[in-house]
Amino acid sequence: MKKLLLVFAMLFSVNSLSAIDVGTQAINFTGTTVDGKKISLDQYKGKKAVWLIFWATWCPYCEKEIPALKEVYKKYGDKIEIIGVNIGVRDDMDSIEAYQMEHDIPYSLIMSNDVTRQYGVRGTPTQVIIDIHGTVMYKGTRAPTNVGEQTVNALIAK
Repeated sequence: MKKLLLVFAMLFSVNSLSAIDVGTQAINFTGTTVDGKKISLDQYKGKKAVWLIFWATWCPYCEKEIPALKEVYKKYGDKIEIIGVNIGVRDDMDSIEAYQMEHDIPYSLIMSNDVTRQYGVRGTPTQVIIDIHGTVMYKGTRAPTNVGEQTVNALIAK
């Protein structure tokens, strides 16, 4: 386990931003996607790793990360669930749905001020990557650019 944490520290340049820290258990939440589907973090525990991206429609840095997130979803969507959590400032479900269609985003998008507060998110984009056991493995303001098979396999190691 120590080796796994060291690998993530090197791969992702781990930095802690607030309430949820690397090495702690992620806080469960439930949200509703733009298409009305209920999802919760706990539904993936033991099944898939989860990558949370806290974002907003007006955030240019969030938009720049979409292609990389889509690529991760395309390659590893069977092993890692990506959930976009809109921070809810100046956005509503209609604008989120339009943004999802405009950018052809294949992963789930929810809007939640509660999740944003629970996770101590202070700006966009904020990334939180959670392993299959519910442990926060990364939290930062930039999407890791070197996510590959080895990284994903470490996130889902039982």
